[in-house]
Amino acid sequence: MSSTSHSHRRPCRLFAAICAAALLAGAAACGTSAQAGDDATMRVAYLSTANYLTTVRDEPFLDETMGSTNVDFTGPYNPTDAYAAVLSGNADATSTGTGSFIKFLAQGQPWTAFAIEYYNGDSQGIVAAPGSGVESLDDLAGKKVAIIKRGGTGDYVLHKALEGSNVGVDDVDVVEMSPSNFQAAFTSGQIDALSSFDQNLAAAMATPGAKLLVNGKDYDNHNVSIHIVSRDFATKHPEAVKAMYRALVKESEAAAKRPAIITDAYRQFGASDEVADQVSHFDVPKILPIDADGRAMLEAQAKEYVDFGFIDEMPDIKATTMDCDA
Repeated sequence: MSSTSHSHRRPCRLFAAICAAALLAGAAACGTSAQAGDDATMRVAYLSTANYLTTVRDEPFLDETMGSTNVDFTGPYNPTDAYAAVLSGNADATSTGTGSFIKFLAQGQPWTAFAIEYYNGDSQGIVAAPGSGVESLDDLAGKKVAIIKRGGTGDYVLHKALEGSNVGVDDVDVVEMSPSNFQAAFTSGQIDALSSFDQNLAAAMATPGAKLLVNGKDYDNHNVSIHIVSRDFATKHPEAVKAMYRALVKESEAAAKRPAIITDAYRQFGASDEVADQVSHFDVPKILPIDADGRAMLEAQAKEYVDFGFIDEMPDIKATTMDCDA
């Protein structure tokens, strides 16, 4: 996949760690002063989504926050190519969903997660297609519901949502489909509903005659975004990883004040005005540390992944995460 690259070079300074809200608990936590990075170069394979590891690349505060750590951004990548770039040694950091991260660990892949990008779940859900006759989750029995892949976010949403209905996942005709085909299938009657997230969900919701059946606010959602580095990079350059965490916290705070940071990025990556407008109604994410609360959330989702049959056994979350606010 074609990509572009640009680098940032930083002077060495000391900076205070930035306060981050404690995950799900409401009590604020503030880190102590720490060195902002080291003389490493962090190569970031950024995605064509508006997560903060993508949007932070053009922020004026990035140079100062990263200290002596250089950052080389390459992208935009689709997720599969981004993960391959890191695993092949051509990049050091990227982003994914917490569910994908758990599956990577279950497969024995060498990752370390360093920041949770938390939101309330309203950007994940199930939408009934126009003309499908589906008015509720109970109507999905025998209907075609599209997801990207088994064990992915859409599949997780479907399992979680149907826990509170009279329909089981086995009662639904689950169709795996490339996201590039979602909208055509959704509007032409090839599928009855879409279980997805982010821009795909927004496009479905913006379709005339479509109906949102459920989103992540309606059930106990643990699936959010997460930022990851290769385990080798985390071991060799922990201060660089902590510096990037602080940069992401700053970007999170900036987006809370100016949410257009998110919608502008979607438009840059080709989203229509209708989709960008729908995205603007989603919860603005915030960056949180993977502390005890963060690990507990990941472990709860990992247990769900075992229960749903997505993975065989629980991975070691503590050994594969870094609390950058400690």
